[in-house]
Amino acid sequence: MHKGQIIYESLITCDYVDEAYPGRPLHSTDSATKARDRMLVELFKRVEMPQMKIWFGWMRGQGEEERAAHWLDCIGNLERFETELGLRQTSYFGGEEQPGWLDYMIWPWFERIHIYPLVFKGESRLTYPTSKFPLLDSWMSKMRQDPAVEQYLLDDETHAQFVQTLVSGAPNYDLLLNQ
Repeated sequence: MHKGQIIYESLITCDYVDEAYPGRPLHSTDSATKARDRMLVELFKRVEMPQMKIWFGWMRGQGEEERAAHWLDCIGNLERFETELGLRQTSYFGGEEQPGWLDYMIWPWFERIHIYPLVFKGESRLTYPTSKFPLLDSWMSKMRQDPAVEQYLLDDETHAQFVQTLVSGAPNYDLLLNQ
């Protein structure tokens, strides 16, 4: 809450913090880059949504084959982001030295990218193909070392435990409190 106003939704909150508080800006000062980053966040929904379908497909009776198809959709849409890092020729989407707005907005999905074989035992088709995305793999390693990310980073097992509670139909939102 700020000045009596409740600010919510992650993208909006990050924009608000970037504009309202001094410090390192998250958005690029270049208008075209800022616009491109916003477009890429919108396109990232094509990576997010297949993962959400993996998480909640059980509600529609989906099984292993559907999860594998959703995963292939997700992986296919990641290619745009591998290409984008190559075009930018930087370690982060936000530049060479440190992450920017786009990096932080898409990071949570990458933090969980390796959990699916842990959640769905024996479903090896849900493995993240590291060799297919060398730039994204390097980016993920660097993101894990960023102080803002490192402070809140959860390991794959913790993420997998939570998603297992989701797919069981009994989400445990207090999982971290019980550890």
